[in-house]
Amino acid sequence: MSTVFYRKWRPTRFSDVVGQEHITDTLRRAVMSNRVAHAYLFTGPRGVGKTSTARILAKAINAELDQYGDPLPDTDAAIAIDEGRYMDLIEIDAASNRGVGDIRDLRERVLLRPTVGQFKVYIIDEVHMLTTEAFNALLKTLEEPPPQVVMILATTDIHRVPATIISRCQRFDFRRLTPDDVIGRLILICDEEGIECEPAVLELVARSAWGSLRDAENLLEQLAVSCGTGEITEEQARELLGIGDTSSARNLASAVLAQDTKRALEIIEEEAGRGAELKGLRDSTISALRGALLAKHGITTLYGQLGDAPELEPEAMQASSEQMLHAITIFGHNERFGEASSPLSLEISALRAIAAPPAPQPAATPATAQQPRRQPARAPATAQQQNRQPAPHSAPRPESGPDATTGSPILDEIEKAAGRPIRTAFAQANFVGPNDDGVLILQPKYASATKRLRDMWMNDETRAKLRPAFQNVYGPNIRVQLQQSSPSPSAGSTSTPAPTTNAPTPAAPRPAPAPTQFTQPTPTSPNQSNQLADTPQPYGIPEAIDTNPTVNRFRNVGGRILGIDGN
Repeated sequence: MSTVFYRKWRPTRFSDVVGQEHITDTLRRAVMSNRVAHAYLFTGPRGVGKTSTARILAKAINAELDQYGDPLPDTDAAIAIDEGRYMDLIEIDAASNRGVGDIRDLRERVLLRPTVGQFKVYIIDEVHMLTTEAFNALLKTLEEPPPQVVMILATTDIHRVPATIISRCQRFDFRRLTPDDVIGRLILICDEEGIECEPAVLELVARSAWGSLRDAENLLEQLAVSCGTGEITEEQARELLGIGDTSSARNLASAVLAQDTKRALEIIEEEAGRGAELKGLRDSTISALRGALLAKHGITTLYGQLGDAPELEPEAMQASSEQMLHAITIFGHNERFGEASSPLSLEISALRAIAAPPAPQPAATPATAQQPRRQPARAPATAQQQNRQPAPHSAPRPESGPDATTGSPILDEIEKAAGRPIRTAFAQANFVGPNDDGVLILQPKYASATKRLRDMWMNDETRAKLRPAFQNVYGPNIRVQLQQSSPSPSAGSTSTPAPTTNAPTPAAPRPAPAPTQFTQPTPTSPNQSNQLADTPQPYGIPEAIDTNPTVNRFRNVGGRILGIDGN
């Protein structure tokens, strides 16, 4: 029996974990500096590397390391952990061992010393499934385990883990993988396994997996087995994944937004007549409507790499946001009834989506407030007040130019000149400029996309194909510059761009901030005056004391203290 992809391609080193550099770098430094904690808590969505990272950490603290902090793969401990026969690595499924009795047995076993390694590692998967009594029994062991024990808890539902457990662990939040991370890993697997497929197939798999690398690897293996040794086409992938034809979904979404009832029913009848999967048509229609809603508000980055939004943008600009939200809600609540292949349910959903959304009902007036309140008479506005009235708010103008949307002319020219895969790569970048010096800057949207764009841009053949595309859109004198990484929204400066032959003029330095001036506050109320009176004042002698006769007599006699009567 062959090994499935998600087990065969499970990461075995920290550098193999995709999209979790903020966690793997921290764990690598902790191991190299001998500062491994006694308990860790890994949380995040499914299929993003929680259990794999826990196993790598177990190898790192029991096997030899290379100069980068990764465990050497040819050591006995690393081989035994990869094969699942390492005696000092105990994996517990909390879903089936969730009682207080199981935790009591665990408390007794942790007292035993490691058998072959330096540390005994316990991995408790799906720890949120433990009962309240089991969590309470785990508290003391988790807080003060024996020095040779490391406990790693993994969960997909951090909200069900008590705060007393979280506070005793070092928490690491695994994030959902980006489509670029998933596609990069799938390309590596296809190269090693000899799988040939169109670039659009990997985009469909990454979108269907929704950030889970394990789901993406399972879908890729399913496609590879289904298509045999031939090349996997986009049509085959859509049929097997149940996604449906994109053009039919776009046409149905366009008909719904344009309120064309006849056209919407004809599309559903055509798809049902040719035996298409209606659930896939519904899901693709929801995806297209979501892309139209994002395009309505000028957000096209997420859907630019999937190609759903540009064809729907004209309809999106004409339809209202309430109409789009109403259509998405109706299709999202669609549930089939009757025959599984009957299009009746989808037709009803389309008719209800085309209908106008219900108007919001006014709030009910309480019985005690039915009679209108008497408003005080207002004085007529003066000429100065009339001039201060705000001007009527105008709708924002949509962006224009070649960089307004991801379906821009520059991407179309890139596809004509170099093909669809190159367009997909450059869709991961923002086109900024050109500036006054005629330089167009490419800002990668993802940090992981920087290397891919840089490799393509440094290739002489690819750059020769792309040069006419940029010149057709931006003019013959355009110069292009690629940044090293995507700019962080929280950073205070822009990332350093890659060097070019004609670098743009460096930005002027920021002006120094004006010095802060401290002034004495002026009391505006009795309470504030009392607070200011309690504030310590600068050193000095008050006038009432300075003019006191006793003080003057003290000064006149050279500092000798005299009585009140002067004797």
